Amino acid sequence: MKYLIFALASSLCLAQSDKIKFDPSKLKNPEPRWPKIISPLTVDSQWVKTETVDSAQVIIEGFRVQVLATGDRGKAENLKNDLSLKYTHDIYVVFEAPNYKVRMGNFIDRKHAESFRQSLVNSGYPSAWIIRTRIDPNLK
Repeated sequence: MKYLIFALASSLCLAQSDKIKFDPSKLKNPEPRWPKIISPLTVDSQWVKTETVDSAQVIIEGFRVQVLATGDRGKAENLKNDLSLKYTHDIYVVFEAPNYKVRMGNFIDRKHAESFRQSLVNSGYPSAWIIRTRIDPNLK
């Protein structure tokens, strides 16, 4: 027991004898290069001119029409397949816990999203509503 106490005491004395000097001012961390966020609703916005930052990704705020929110992935995928037969707009199934959401379109302004929502309501989807979200604009 005496040997154990002696070994423990000597190891504690010797363990931290060398101190390392650390100077945080010498660290050189590069500034992160985030994608440029462009709002198409501002007057000065030239969203067709894309500025490449770190990748070719450009984030634009816009509108989509949400047709369904359900906990059943199969139901969401079936609705997506049915809608793809009737419409040419982009269709997305987005998972936001705990629901799968079926969203359509990439609209820059709310007026076009509202006219598309109205056509969905007339086609038998009365629960369609407009949401503001990031969109993938067609820059072609």
